[in-house]
Amino acid sequence: MSIKSVPPEPERNLEFIDVHCHLPFPRPPKDILPPDREQYDHFFKLGGLYMISSTIDMQTLKITLEFREKVDNTKYGFTCGWAPQTVTYSPPKNYESQWKEWIQYVKENSENFLAIGEIGLDFHHAKTLQKRERQVEELRKIFEQTQHLDKPYVLHVRNAASHEIDKENPDHEYNHEDGANQEILKILKEFKVPPDKVMWHCFSGPMKYGSILSKQGYTLSVPSSAFGFKRWQENLKSASLNALVTETDSYYQHPFKRGPVNVPSNVRYSIAAIAFILKLSQKEVSEKTVQNAKKFFKLEI
Repeated sequence: MSIKSVPPEPERNLEFIDVHCHLPFPRPPKDILPPDREQYDHFFKLGGLYMISSTIDMQTLKITLEFREKVDNTKYGFTCGWAPQTVTYSPPKNYESQWKEWIQYVKENSENFLAIGEIGLDFHHAKTLQKRERQVEELRKIFEQTQHLDKPYVLHVRNAASHEIDKENPDHEYNHEDGANQEILKILKEFKVPPDKVMWHCFSGPMKYGSILSKQGYTLSVPSSAFGFKRWQENLKSASLNALVTETDSYYQHPFKRGPVNVPSNVRYSIAAIAFILKLSQKEVSEKTVQNAKKFFKLEI
């Protein structure tokens, strides 16, 4: 049964944590976003307790380290990632040197960041078998070289849509609606990564995985876009509140707009969406998702 009504607006005086935003981040063309510091200050003014920025490559890691020097590190942290989009779109001539610089930072500075991620598989951006296999290969390299660090992992997992089938390999399992999910689960099992060390950022289904992953002990992060987009809401219907945390993925995943226009303070809309779908109070969702985030990232706040 589809969801037809609209969630109520976020209530005032909620406490919240954005477990996955991109602040700072290279600005999009025709940028209309407030300055980074203004977004940061507004987040805490409205009730934010902690903000976690996700880096995806060396460029975003460097600008995040610079921003971190200017803000309160008891309220702001980051995760250190090598995103599947980075694997697919990095110019070949720069890739190897950038990878070596990134993995060296990860190995030598694990005390500086909260988790390794975002890392993962994205079969939307990688539309051919060759590109998908390369993402898998690079992901295995990350686990091989970081499993001794005892850090949690933040996953970017995006399955191929029905129109994104590799036509040269139409029967390949990566084309299935849960192809990326299944491959990620195989790799996690291969490297014996415990579920309580894994967060599925911007959890995108399919819906049955809300129940499957919750029961297995994984953490699922709900984007602010779950407020206004039915597909995200459907993904939540079978999830357990015990497994959920909140994020914006800003500047994308706005609660009801498309495009690069989101800000971290909109994580309140994730709370409103979860409460609406699971038929709970926003206060209960606020308290539990904060508790879940603190536990997963070992936040002392």
